[in-house]
Amino acid sequence: MKNYAVLLVVVSFLGLAGCAPNLVVQDATIDFSAKTVNVKVGNIGNGHAGSHLTYIEINSVSATGAMKPQSQFSANISGIPAGDSWSSGIVHFSSFSSTRGLDLFTLTTANLVVRADAKNMVKESNEGDNIYDANH
Repeated sequence: MKNYAVLLVVVSFLGLAGCAPNLVVQDATIDFSAKTVNVKVGNIGNGHAGSHLTYIEINSVSATGAMKPQSQFSANISGIPAGDSWSSGIVHFSSFSSTRGLDLFTLTTANLVVRADAKNMVKESNEGDNIYDANH
């Protein structure tokens, strides 16, 4: 009987793990001419991703980790069903806070960082693939 109980626990755990969401940044673009950003976050997992925050950051290319974020936009996402995605739409530079004095309107290159589920509000099957960080 003891072996059956252990087997039941293992099967239950595997079933739950297979139904977990997994949020990833699928696209992130910055348009310096229009002074806009557009981001797409997808749920490639098998479970619904509930309410969470996604942060979009614009930093100077030379900014080190300790200096980030230099500017930030926070998106409150109500949820993303399994296999679906969320798009920020066009986010104008004027929507970003500039906590460290970065003048977004003079940039011609930048470091764009997107943090899906920035506050780890969603229990995911893979917590290590939530961040997009690239220079444009």
